[in-house]
Amino acid sequence: MYHYLRTMSRKLTGLPALLLALCVLMLTAPAASASAVPAPDTATGTVLDQTGEPLPGASVMVVGTTLGGSTDIDGNFSIAGVKQGATLRVSFVGCKPADVKWEGQHLNVTLQDDGQTLDEVVVVGFGQQKKVNLTGAVSTVTGKEIAARPVNSVADALQGMAAGLDVLGAGAGGQLNATRNMNIRGAGTIGSGSSVTPLVLIDGMEGDLNDLNPDDVETISILKDAAASSIYGSRAAGGVILVKTKSGKEGKITVNYSDSFRWSRINDYPDMAPSWTWANVFNQASIAAGGGELIPAYKIDQMKQAVTDPTIPQLMTNANGTDWSFWNFGDLTSVGNTNWIDEHFGKTPFSQEHNISVTGGNEKYDFYFSGNLLSREGILVHGDDNSQRYTVNAKINVHLTPWLTFGYSNRWVRRQYDAPSALTASTWQNVMRYWPNIPTHDPNGNPTLFSYIDAFENGGRYTTYKDQTDQQFSFRINPIEGLNINGEFNYRNWSNHDKRYYLQTGYYGPQGNYIENNPNDWPAGSPIGSRVYNYSQMDILNKLTPYGLFKLTPIDNL
Repeated sequence: MYHYLRTMSRKLTGLPALLLALCVLMLTAPAASASAVPAPDTATGTVLDQTGEPLPGASVMVVGTTLGGSTDIDGNFSIAGVKQGATLRVSFVGCKPADVKWEGQHLNVTLQDDGQTLDEVVVVGFGQQKKVNLTGAVSTVTGKEIAARPVNSVADALQGMAAGLDVLGAGAGGQLNATRNMNIRGAGTIGSGSSVTPLVLIDGMEGDLNDLNPDDVETISILKDAAASSIYGSRAAGGVILVKTKSGKEGKITVNYSDSFRWSRINDYPDMAPSWTWANVFNQASIAAGGGELIPAYKIDQMKQAVTDPTIPQLMTNANGTDWSFWNFGDLTSVGNTNWIDEHFGKTPFSQEHNISVTGGNEKYDFYFSGNLLSREGILVHGDDNSQRYTVNAKINVHLTPWLTFGYSNRWVRRQYDAPSALTASTWQNVMRYWPNIPTHDPNGNPTLFSYIDAFENGGRYTTYKDQTDQQFSFRINPIEGLNINGEFNYRNWSNHDKRYYLQTGYYGPQGNYIENNPNDWPAGSPIGSRVYNYSQMDILNKLTPYGLFKLTPIDNL
């Protein structure tokens, strides 16, 4: 037995070599088939960079079709089902795309670096750098991208244009005088009840994107990470948004004018349930709370019938017939069917915008002047609301000597708003809570008290306007090449004026008598009477900012 096992072990000593030979044959067989001539409709090729190195992961698409693929680690690609004469588009991040025609032969494609994206100058802090030299997270939006969007403000235009920048919905219930808020990379706080917002600098001066004419913007740089704090300190904890406005250019005087006329409508808002559906749910809630049905079944049937039968009274009187019954149940339940959202916010408003700018200059000076008017109507059906924004921008640079430049800019903006005094931020919430069974008008054709119609149309107006003037004086000294010394002085004058007057409103009773009453006790605690409120405020800000920049190498040679 021992001799048998020793003989078998000698025979098996050659087994590893045999298995190795079989593996080599199995691996070389596919290679041999892969090196064979591809099918006639299979486009193959190799993609290299400008130094001759293969580019793995390059995209190769057949123009006009859905065919495509990407290169492997050696820069090779293979696409089946391609017709001869088809155009292949080859692209790679950081390279210029190339279009090549496939004529049935193996292609060799060399992509060139896209120096334009690397040479793009980005405003960072007090200076500027090329994108290739950036170490922080920065997004850039150009004025052309903003001008291509028919929006009301720069804040609106930035929605979806920069990764990590959240442009939040306007507060104050979406009123025309509401402004948008923003955050970078999510909401942040520095303590209980606090919030962190981005620092917005317009030509180096703190400002508000909602007050800026979108047509005046040249570039916007968004500094997202903590690197911004090294320049701006703790105020940059929420990121920094740097806006550079347009300046004059050397050349002949150019005048540009543009206008925009538009109508808008709410795309989507909550659907209010019909009054009979609301009544059934109301009864279910009452039963679940241990009570009984508050709205009789025959009243629910009348709600459905009253939609098509005008003879059914939708509003009941109280027991003695001296007043209307608005919030009662049982036999006094109202049987109207009102969609309060459509009743108050169903308007299709009209807006218009006008822009004019003048620019020019020579080797001694350059200038840029612009004016903008934005007029908007609101969606309020009863008692219109409207707003206007006026902006004037002037900027001039004078080259006093080859090494000294003086600059002056002036930005003026007025935001004006006019609406019914009864329209407040809580109005939008109240409308959503109104019972749909209460009709807008009584059987005599007069607006009901809680319809807000009389309050909006005859209850007084609220008007406000804010004026702001920003002036900037600057000197730029360039004594030697690579050394720039800058000095800026900023001056802001800001004033705000509010006027709200309330006029007595009410409604007509069943007997035609006028009953004075302001709905929902507006103004607060004053259901009866008229009054006027005036409020004015003024503020002045001065800021001197000297700084210097020194570069060993001119930026054009970086």
